Amino acid sequence: MKKNNIPENKKSKLNFSNPLISINSSKDFKFLWLGQGGQGFAMWSEMIARNWLTYQLTGSAFAIGIVNLFRAIPFITIGLFGGVVADRFPKRKTLMIIQAWSLLIYLIMLILIYFELIRLWHVYATAFCLGLGMAINQPLRTSFIPQMIDQKHMLNAMSLNSMAMGVTRLIGPAIIGYIIAISDNNVAPAYLVSTISYLFVIYTTLKINIKGNPSEKHNKSPIDDFTDGIKYIIYKNQTVLWLVILALGPLAFGFSYISLLPVYVDERLGLGAEAFGGIQSISSIGALLSTSLLASSGDIKIKGKLLLLTTLIYGIGVILMGFTKKIFIAFIIATFIGGSQSVFRTCVSSTIVSITDEKYRGRMVSMTMLDMGVASMASILAGKITDIISVSYGMLFCGVICALIGIITFTIHRKLIKI
Repeated sequence: MKKNNIPENKKSKLNFSNPLISINSSKDFKFLWLGQGGQGFAMWSEMIARNWLTYQLTGSAFAIGIVNLFRAIPFITIGLFGGVVADRFPKRKTLMIIQAWSLLIYLIMLILIYFELIRLWHVYATAFCLGLGMAINQPLRTSFIPQMIDQKHMLNAMSLNSMAMGVTRLIGPAIIGYIIAISDNNVAPAYLVSTISYLFVIYTTLKINIKGNPSEKHNKSPIDDFTDGIKYIIYKNQTVLWLVILALGPLAFGFSYISLLPVYVDERLGLGAEAFGGIQSISSIGALLSTSLLASSGDIKIKGKLLLLTTLIYGIGVILMGFTKKIFIAFIIATFIGGSQSVFRTCVSSTIVSITDEKYRGRMVSMTMLDMGVASMASILAGKITDIISVSYGMLFCGVICALIGIITFTIHRKLIKI
């Protein structure tokens, strides 16, 4: 068995540098980054609207979990083939097709809601279709980055990508929550915002000059490419496999607490859509602070320790969130949750891209999308616990499993701490 491609663990220190170096050094990455921000704004806006709409239609946390499952089914069933697509086809052209698809779905939802034709099955169907686009879109975007910037700036680029998502997560939910509140709980404006955002995303993709052609010709079938990727993480690079397993903590079980927020805000805090959007926006303050630090830190040598620490912070934060009745305390906790999640996601993504052979990058990035599929199933379980007992115990479930996955993974694969 070959030795895992873990970078040598040099002295742990932070080398601060220009936090915008990736943007300044590559025009293509600048437009990819701007598109990531536009996509993030659309995604967060739609997620707020979808969860709130589902709660309006059903009054059930379990139903929100089911809707999120429909969105995640593509990640579970064909998501891994999103990486195959990223490795086999021209990235820019494929991105354009996927983005046009997502734009169409946003338009359909906008029309259905505006004309008061919306039904719960529409929410299920469109959630599935948007998940289908995202399952291919994100591996494409991430595997594009090494063709745009130098390897030494990889952590900076990944941090800037996370920062773009963090900024949109900060302003998106707050704006959408406020708009829904002043629109008499009508979510149509949220889908209008998503539609406009995706038009901007398509514009930024058109401005990218690199076509992102595959690094080699593919004579094998997509199934063979997929199985080659599985063999790669089992026999050649097990560190990627354990990073994917680790990600199931904060990015699947931990993250599923978001599906409980409508119930939490309503039943625990006694507030409405503004507080719902506000909690998600406040969590982005922590995300922005943490990614700003990472973006300016150079290539840090303590990623393993950061991964363990942020996993534990995330899990404990979700537990504490579930049992507080004070909105200002919920805001403080949300800041720590957002910061830990952002650091975790950035370190996982940059490490996987850095230690993976170029021809496998798309497939390895798509492996990390499994957490979205598992998150949907975790949401259903947490939703059922919430409906039977209370939202506090639903969040307790999410937080405990998140922390346990981190502890167990680092105990079994001790090399992770040395990344």
